[in-house]
Parts: sequence; C-alpha cells; structure tokens
Amino acid sequence: MKHQEFYIKYKTNCPPLINPIFSKGNWWRVVLTALGAVLIEPLISFKQHRSVPLSLTYYLQLIEYFFFIAVPFVAFLFWINWRESVRRTRGYGWVGKFEVVNKRLSLASCYLLLTPGHGNKLRVNRVLFERTRIGDIIQIRRDAFGAIEEISKINNSASRLAKAAARQSPSEPHRA
Repeated sequence: MKHQEFYIKYKTNCPPLINPIFSKGNWWRVVLTALGAVLIEPLISFKQHRSVPLSLTYYLQLIEYFFFIAVPFVAFLFWINWRESVRRTRGYGWVGKFEVVNKRLSLASCYLLLTPGHGNKLRVNRVLFERTRIGDIIQIRRDAFGAIEEISKINNSASRLAKAAARQSPSEPHRA
C-alpha cells in the first residue's frame, strides 16, 4: 500500500465463516479427497480410452500427469482460503480521504490523480470517473493486505461553498 501515512486504521466487524471448507480441522479431508481423485482418475481415463494396455508404468505416468494438475489447483484453493482467514482474523482495515486533483482518460482505463502525496494515481471504473469532478473528495477503503475494497465519492457541497466564499474577493458584495 502506497502512502500508508494518509490512511487511518479502523476495526472491522467481519462475521465468522459458517462451516468453511478449508478450516484447520478440514484440511486433511481436502488433501485426502484430492489424492483419491488423482489415484482413481487414471482408471476412469483408461476405461474411456483403451488404446494402450494398462500397466503399472502407464498407470504411474497418468497419476503423475493428474498430480501436476491437481496440486496447483488445491494449492490455489488453500491460498485463497488462507488470505480470507488472515484478513478476517486481523480485524482491521484502512480508510483514507483524498482530493481529486486531475482526471486522466486513456483508451482502456480511467485514472484519478489524488492529493495528498506524490504520484497518487488511482484506476477507477467509468461510472465513478464520470461522476467525479476535480476538487471532489473520495474515500478509499482497503483491507488488511492493502487491496482496495471500495472507492466512494463523499458529498462535500459544504466545503465547496466554503472554498467559493474564500475565493470571492472582498471588494465584491456578497450575494445571497
């Protein structure tokens, strides 16, 4: 997360996971199921394609191929669940308020340039880009890892009126 000094730490109220698949008590079941699938799948595959006679070496070769497919898939599932578990157990997030200084539109993306900080360039969706004007305040919520969860525009009409009143020269009469 860039420019952490401009964010405030807040406590989150994450509800507990209801019956998670990859909990500490269930991890051995997932590994056992994946291992069983890797051992049984070559037999199912052999039943469908009988061009090569079944031998121990051919069976072990098929197990190796299916193992190379199953291990990254199970590892990815464990990693996703681990991140969610850590995010919930840390119990905090980050929130920051930034002012839009400039807007940039490229062929594929929309960017808002923010202040405070140097080089705060934030990629946003098209709807937020079109709703946001220069001078608006946006709020960015990040999770415990620093990934953006939500970007929202804050209604700051009172501050706009105060800025307009400050910019008005003293020689001009105030119009109500």
